[in-house]
Amino acid sequence: MISIIKEKFIRFDNSKSVVLAEICVDTAEELPNANGITGRILVQGSLAWDISTGDFYGLNSSGEWINQTGGGD
Repeated sequence: MISIIKEKFIRFDNSKSVVLAEICVDTAEELPNANGITGRILVQGSLAWDISTGDFYGLNSSGEWINQTGGGD
């Protein structure tokens, strides 16, 4: 299940709202693509919280979710 925690409207694009969003999902497998939430297009910088692991993901300009949690080397 995907829930929207918060969103900031940017503009309309072909009757869809382009938004910067914070969402939560039960597992990372449920992370939507940029057009994966009905009526919305997610932009770069949108954030997602995976409730099952506590990990956070950021959406990049290519539409990929990148895990932001955990240490780099």
